[in-house]
This record gives sequence, structure tokens and C-alpha cells, in this order.
Amino acid sequence: MRGIYDRSSLKGDFLVILEDQTSEDFERFAPERQFCDYIEGRVYMPSPVSQRHQEQVGFFHHLLVGFRGVSGLAGGLMGPAVLRIDQEHKPEPDVFVLPGPDDSPGLPAIFAMEVISPPSRSNDLGRKVGMYKAAGIPEIWTLDEYEHELIVERRLGDMYSREVFESGRVASSSMPGFWIDLGWLWADRLPLAPACLPTILAGPPA
Repeated sequence: MRGIYDRSSLKGDFLVILEDQTSEDFERFAPERQFCDYIEGRVYMPSPVSQRHQEQVGFFHHLLVGFRGVSGLAGGLMGPAVLRIDQEHKPEPDVFVLPGPDDSPGLPAIFAMEVISPPSRSNDLGRKVGMYKAAGIPEIWTLDEYEHELIVERRLGDMYSREVFESGRVASSSMPGFWIDLGWLWADRLPLAPACLPTILAGPPA
């Protein structure tokens, strides 16, 4: 009999892949506090994330929830929460935003973000971004702390445009009015999110 997916006995930074899993297996055995993705019969379990990774995710999530809350919209969800695209695709993005009443019907999310960790780099940039595109998610952000890059993929019709930012302010296309200063995310010590939120709500500087 199978038990909860558990990689606690394994040492080292690497991605564990479990073959021959069903969607029902994933729903039953995925741990609540460990990231894992279910993609077409496989479960992908990365190494535990770093403190820096979680600080960046938590900072961004706080800003997003505050921004959305001002308009009375549901905020973002933070991993390990499951984005159920369909029965064969159940990833756990670092941050994602579910559609609101004014968004196109049928979308699993309007925004997804991954903060890259070295062991899961190829999975995040390749398999997961490709899956988000196939699902039609309008905007996908990938934050690469090691290269100091934010990769933004935006859907334009049936295609996606790709931009890479190293500094400055980046505005969201799926959530008009939301923007972030990359200087905040690259800082050795992240600023306090409650102090940055009013700046975002005031609108990007001219």
C-alpha cells in the first residue's frame, strides 16, 4: 500500500520523479507542506526550498493579496497549493491567481509565477512554463535569483511574447495596475511588504 510521498530520507539537491502515479494517487498522497507537481502520470518532488526562495515568494504574495483585496478580488494563492488545470496536469506554482468574474471563462488561472531553485530549474523553465502556456494562462512570470532576471511570458492571441527584465519596474498585463520594482526582489534584505504596497497602489512613477 502506498503512503504519503516523502523524500525526507534523501540528502542533496535534486529533483525526485515518481513514475506510474495516477491523478487519484496524487490527490491522496501529496504532502501538505512539500511542493510536488503531478504531470501526466509522474510526480515531481524538488528539494526543500531555501529561506531566500520563501522570502521572495512570501513578499510577492503579500503584495499581490493586498493589491487584489483593494478591488474586492480574490488574491493570489501560494504554494504548495495545487493549480488543477485538468486531471493530468496538477502543478503547484509558487504563486498563482484564479480568474475573477470579469476574466475570460474557462481559464485555470490568469497569472502564474515560479521562483527558480537550482535543482528544479529545467523543470520550472521548461516543463512547467510549457504546461502553463498550453493551458492558456495569460501571464507567466519566472523569477531567476541566480541570473538576476525576471522572465515574463504574455499571451498575445495564440502566441506568447517573451521579455527578460534585469532591473526597473515591471507591470502586469493580466492584473492592470499591479507592478513591482525588481530592486525590491534583488535586495539582500527584502523590504517590508506592507511598506511597499501603498507605493504600488499609488501607481507606477512616471
